[in-house]
This record gives sequence, C-alpha cells and structure tokens, in this order.
Amino acid sequence: MKFATILTAAMLSFAGVAHANDSYPARPVTIIVGFPPGTATDSVARLLAESFSRSMGGSRFIIDNRAGQGGSIGATAVSKAEPDGYTLGVSASGPLAINPHVYSNLRYNSRTDFTPVGQIVQLPYVLAVSKDAPYKTAAEFIAAAKAKPGIISYGSTGNGTTSHLMMAMLENASKTSFNHIRYRGTAQSMTDILAGRLDATFDTLSGSLPFIQDGSVRALAVSTKKRVALLPDVPTTAEAGYPDVQGGAWLALVGPANLPPDIVIKLSNALSTALKDEKMLENLQKLGTELDPSSPEELKTIMQRDLDRWGEIVKLTGAKAE
Repeated sequence: MKFATILTAAMLSFAGVAHANDSYPARPVTIIVGFPPGTATDSVARLLAESFSRSMGGSRFIIDNRAGQGGSIGATAVSKAEPDGYTLGVSASGPLAINPHVYSNLRYNSRTDFTPVGQIVQLPYVLAVSKDAPYKTAAEFIAAAKAKPGIISYGSTGNGTTSHLMMAMLENASKTSFNHIRYRGTAQSMTDILAGRLDATFDTLSGSLPFIQDGSVRALAVSTKKRVALLPDVPTTAEAGYPDVQGGAWLALVGPANLPPDIVIKLSNALSTALKDEKMLENLQKLGTELDPSSPEELKTIMQRDLDRWGEIVKLTGAKAE
C-alpha cells in the first residue's frame, strides 16, 4: 500500500513536470553571454533572442551580459542555474574548450556541467592593423616584429582567449614576439587601433569587418582554411606562409547539465528554424560569421573534441592566466 502511494505520487510529479515542459516557455528566458555588448557573441545572441521571442509562444528571451575571465563568469552562471530551461547561454568555444586549460580556479567542468543544444556559427579570425600602419602584408608585419622583438603591440580579449592564442600561435610559428595588451572586448581594442595607440589585433572578423569595409583598418590575413567570401582579396594565414596558424571560434547554445530532453528538443527545433530564416541569415552574414548549425549530439562531440585540441595549443603556446 505504501509502495502504491509512493508510485502514484511519483507518477503525478512526473506528469506535472511533463505538463510544465509542454507549456515551455511560460515566462521570460534569460540567455547569459559571457562577453560585453557589441562583441560577436553578444550580437549573435541578440539575433537569436529576437527570433526565439517571436517563435516560442511569445515569451521574451532576454540577454544578460556577464563579462570577465575570458567568458568564464558567464559560463559559470549557466552551469550553476536550475536546469529548467529558463537560464541558457550563448557561449563561444573559448569558455568551454580553452579556459579549462588556462584557469585553475574555474567553477565548472566543461565535460559534465552543460547540456549542448546546438552550434550556431563559426567566427573566422583576422589579423588586422590600422590603415596607416607601414606594413601592407603579413610578411611585412612579421619582418617589422622581428626587427623590434616585443615592441609591436597587439590587443586581445584577455589571457587564454582565442584572440590571444591565435597571435601566440603566430609568434610561435614566426619565431618572434609581440607586446600583448589585454582588453575587455573587441570594441575597446579596435578603438585603440583606430587611434593609433595599438598596432594590431588578431580577432573576430565580426568585430573587425565594419572597419575593414570602410577602409580604416587593413586586413592582412584570415585564419580560415580558405578565403572568406566577404574578403576575397585577403590571403589565408597558410597563403601568407603560416599553415599551422589556423583556427577560430564557434558559438553555441547551451544550458546547465540535466536540461530536460523535451526542452532540449524544443530549443533545438527553434534554433534550426531561426537559422533557416532569410533575414537571420542575412544578418549573420553581415556580422562576418559563417553558418554552422548542429544537433545537440553533434555539439557534444564538438565540445569534447575541441577541449582536447585547444589543450594541446595552450601547452604549445604556454598561455597562462594572470
């Protein structure tokens, strides 16, 4: 009798959860972004929030920027949230695949503390300098750095971030050194490039594209395997003589561990719908991103693979948190 009572209670509880998930989302959903407004991650997240707000029953999806520690502060907040679907994250690959190898004090485990929902886009990276810089090519830029080791400056979004590791790979491949200046976001480093206070960045095409297009910044190379459609005249790093300097970042939608499967399916379907919308695709292209959607299972594989891959790169470059 006691067992029957417990079983009935459990079934009613499960039915209540199932009913709650059927109506998901029944209230506003927070999407945490671990980078400042204006970054590529933030811009893509806002496009996604607008799409979800239209397609998922009219509930609002709200962006919450929690910048710091290369995106890890935002990732921590997602990992510690209730797994009810009302706190999600749009994360770059850095917090999930790079930071575990750079920071010793992270409060999350990338392999176990997140529920993958789907990859969104790839972010190509571009080596860029001011239009007034004396170097017109990557070869000239490297030659100038070799002539003055440790003097030519470049900006990144922090120690161990993708922008830092891309330049660290270039330093390693070219056997030279630069002066590393840390910023909170791409907008700040680009401001100093335009003002002549910083020599270079190796950052997202998304953050650099408007300035490249208006001629105030010169692109020297892109880190992709083939040339970027928006910059057909800019060589790849391989074409510039550095085939080992390749990579970039991806952006993905994740939730805390143990997100209910039916909510994952709803979010995955909404993401798939968003990434087929012509206006959405147009806006993503304008941001300099490359569409690269995935299923939850595919994203899980990508996260595990890149966690191992970037671990090797961190070892190679010696990147450490301060």
